[in-house]
Amino acid sequence: MTIAVSPEIALMEAELLRWVGSGDSLLELACLDALFPPGKLLRPVLCMESAKAVGGTAEQVLAFAAGIECLHVASLVHDDIIDQDPVRRGRASTAEQYGLAEALVAGDGLSMAGIAALLSSGPAERVLEATRVTVDALRRMCQGIMRETEIRGDLTCGVPTVLNILQAKTAALTGAACQAGAILAGATPQQHQALRRYGEQLGMAFQIRDDLLPYTAEDHVTGKTATSDVANLQPTLPVLLAYEAADEGDRNRLTAVFGGGTDPVTAHRNVLAVLTRTGALREAARMASASAEQARAELTGLPGSTQLAELATSSADRQR
Repeated sequence: MTIAVSPEIALMEAELLRWVGSGDSLLELACLDALFPPGKLLRPVLCMESAKAVGGTAEQVLAFAAGIECLHVASLVHDDIIDQDPVRRGRASTAEQYGLAEALVAGDGLSMAGIAALLSSGPAERVLEATRVTVDALRRMCQGIMRETEIRGDLTCGVPTVLNILQAKTAALTGAACQAGAILAGATPQQHQALRRYGEQLGMAFQIRDDLLPYTAEDHVTGKTATSDVANLQPTLPVLLAYEAADEGDRNRLTAVFGGGTDPVTAHRNVLAVLTRTGALREAARMASASAEQARAELTGLPGSTQLAELATSSADRQR
């Protein structure tokens, strides 16, 4: 998924530096390392584009959007610690580069910078409402991440369980980014609720595709380690789709992998073979496209939402 470079992206990068600092301390250095070079900046872009879709400007929500990015990246720093992932965005993760304790503090530091940015500017009533929406989504994200750890190794947890995790872990915050941007720009309740639903469906498309990438793209393209999910015995959506569709032989193969003890490279190869045979890769891709289509449908009546519609399309088709 590619988000075109624009003056707004340059503004966002400068805004992130304003909140995190220039690297005068170890904390700032570790936070900057996690933030830069930036990833897709999907959530702040959604916040800014949602404001524009209801007649506002990107500048109105710039600080708030930067706060959302700080909070999102903080969650990634902690996520890499949970998963023991040494790679993030094609380079050493914060924990790998600075150490476990330092990465924990960097994640906390980014969270505090993010909260300060959320509360920094705009009409107080709008800021409070947008912040409540965002904090509620972050609480749901934490619940989703915890639930994800609970189902490791469990191939019987079912597709609905994983879809609920995706909704909490990813879709809630993408929806909140859209809704908050619209609220800050003075949207009507109907408009900001529609944009929340748009963002949630886009988030589902984005995360379903993310779960596919270890099996459809090269490491150097995704910037992540393809074997991470199988190494952590994490049953993602395509794996559970395959488990439901598999014959006894392929179910036994998946059970052997997710029972632990198989080296990650062999495990990944065996899982990929089952995903291919069962058609799980195609079904997950279809589900991502369906969510993207639902996202676009929520934009009806918002004439300034062309960029949002394009983001929905690219989220379902992305290869990184």
